[in-house]
Amino acid sequence: MNDKGQIQFLTHIPAVPPRAMILARLGYRKHATVFDLDQRQKLDKGIREGLLLCETRGAFGRFKVVERNETEVCLAPDVTFTSRSLARLLSYSDEVILMAATVGPAIVERIAQEVTHGDAALGVILDAVASETADAGLDWLMDFINKMLRKEGKKLTEQRFSPGYGDLPLANQRLIYDLLKLERLGLKLTEKCMLIPEKSVLAIAGVEGVEIYE
Repeated sequence: MNDKGQIQFLTHIPAVPPRAMILARLGYRKHATVFDLDQRQKLDKGIREGLLLCETRGAFGRFKVVERNETEVCLAPDVTFTSRSLARLLSYSDEVILMAATVGPAIVERIAQEVTHGDAALGVILDAVASETADAGLDWLMDFINKMLRKEGKKLTEQRFSPGYGDLPLANQRLIYDLLKLERLGLKLTEKCMLIPEKSVLAIAGVEGVEIYE
């Protein structure tokens, strides 16, 4: 696996979200939601267009945990994540993987165009595709990293944790953004720590020995 602290960038991630996840994000309920032929054709076309517009890329880096307690995880003197939930997730981890995935600007621009001046329903479908594809990008990255860690007798925690969820404030995106040098991935971060392009996601996972859950 890449050296600790060295960032690996992937310019193409072949991640395709399950259709069921896209439908769920759109509010589809099995056995309750019924589409007529026109609606189904529009949905299918929107999903195809959305997947073609996604240009999924990513980055990840491996960092040592230098200190940890019940509420904080420190990767360096000036890099501390304060979150009881994250500290619990990383209880058995001496290292972490920081990761990022983005679907690029093209689909985000198309969503805005459709919602504002075009077909709002299509915009909603494209939005669901973009969101699920970004998450699928992180799933793909975790599978990719796990294949490399397996050679060391290690693996990632089964769950990952993203800033803005639970008790890990969104402001922590700044720490991950800086550590992963995400400007090289074409990402920007606003003053309020929102990512641009919008359909981009960051996450933290721990590195553990494979025997932890065996």
